[in-house]
Amino acid sequence: MTRACVDPHGKLGFLVYARCMKPGHFFLLVLSLAACTERGGDSFRPPVGDAGSFDAGQTVTPHDAGGYPDVQRIDAGVCTDSVDVVFVIDVSSSMNFVLEQLEDDVGMVVDAATELAPDPHFGFIGYVDNHAFATNGALEGGRVHTQASTLQSAFRQFLTTYTNPNRNPGDGPGGPTTQNPICEENALDALHAAAAEFPWRPNATRVIIIATDDTFIEPTDNYGDRDHDGDWTSTDYPREGNYPALHSMAQTIAAVRAARARVFSFTRLSPPGFLSRCGTDRRLEWSQITNGWSAPYNGAAPIPDSTDGRNFDLAMVQSGSLSLAATISDVVVESYCQPPLF
Repeated sequence: MTRACVDPHGKLGFLVYARCMKPGHFFLLVLSLAACTERGGDSFRPPVGDAGSFDAGQTVTPHDAGGYPDVQRIDAGVCTDSVDVVFVIDVSSSMNFVLEQLEDDVGMVVDAATELAPDPHFGFIGYVDNHAFATNGALEGGRVHTQASTLQSAFRQFLTTYTNPNRNPGDGPGGPTTQNPICEENALDALHAAAAEFPWRPNATRVIIIATDDTFIEPTDNYGDRDHDGDWTSTDYPREGNYPALHSMAQTIAAVRAARARVFSFTRLSPPGFLSRCGTDRRLEWSQITNGWSAPYNGAAPIPDSTDGRNFDLAMVQSGSLSLAATISDVVVESYCQPPLF
């Protein structure tokens, strides 16, 4: 990726790349180079260290690390970061294919992270109108996964318990079903939880992966108020409920930045066909499902752009023309030991 390892004189070459990666990971970074060039105008970033003569053994200070005491100084020759990745997945009834692909292929992501650094940590939050952490992991009360097998079990459990019966994860396995009175899903509160509640390690490269096929609403609106009339007590289909939006987009971006994490999203770039659309009411028009992901939301830059991440086309994942696990692996490699620039 061209933002990595530019020397103080602005020169970029393969030798400089080799200095910045762990031994044996040169080829993976070259693969990431092609993927990163999709970001328009992003072919050059300033060096993370101060200007001056460059030495392969010198210690450099990550970009803007002064205000973030948990960001470690890294040595230009050997990277010592660990890897922390949190999956934030819309588990509404139209998103079964994402959970199925992750269940099948998440081992590829775990392997790629392990090649970068031993003992990678992972988390998983499933959301619809509210959210819940998967708690079958090995550490931190189950929120931290260290093996592909527990992530696979979590993806399967959310698919059968929440996606198939259309149940909100925050209501638990005994919550009401067909509980999705508007099409938009509560990505903001789930992202905020990933940033603020996951036990990130101080020396970790931090990546958040989100997948969804719709946009979101903000406070003081309520995901359970289908008619937007201030009442959320109707029990006829689609059943209402009290699912307030708790965090704005600005608050969520601020939490992600405070965590020094990047957000990479997989979302739709255009509305689905008529027969594939959500059957309940909407707050925003169908043409606005890209808002906040690949298009501005109320005039504000999309979340991936605001967190030094990138958005990918979910329709390509669904069609099989883009590998979800391979793309996630690439962005983890791309992000490794590169503090986010914001």
